[in-house]
Amino acid sequence: MAQMMSLSLLVLVLALCIPWTQGSDGGAQDCCLRYSQKKIPYNVVRSYRKQEPSLGCAIPAILFSPKKRSLPELCADPNEGWVQRLMQRLDDPPAPRKQVQGCRKNRGAPKPGKKGKGSKGCKRTELTQTPKGP
Repeated sequence: MAQMMSLSLLVLVLALCIPWTQGSDGGAQDCCLRYSQKKIPYNVVRSYRKQEPSLGCAIPAILFSPKKRSLPELCADPNEGWVQRLMQRLDDPPAPRKQVQGCRKNRGAPKPGKKGKGSKGCKRTELTQTPKGP
């Protein structure tokens, strides 16, 4: 009976410890070990995330996610000025696009008697004016 109790206690302890040791990495986070030596251009990144030493990584870093999802994240020093500017640019929403003046897509109500064939988009039909000279 004592042997059965000891075995049950051992199984209980192992059952409680195994999941705790498997998840001890906090979600299997990838860490930057060094910074990129080159400036990262704005047109190749889509977003970024911060790496903090308090979360188990050796160095603080900014990890930029490239637009091409098959490429790895790019690591940068958060204290660099160009990194701060790139983060700010990614945080700012893009300016709203102006509608082309010659676009027929959004010009008032449709003409009576015309069946809507459906527009596939706004074609650039800007009118070019020739300057009238003397």
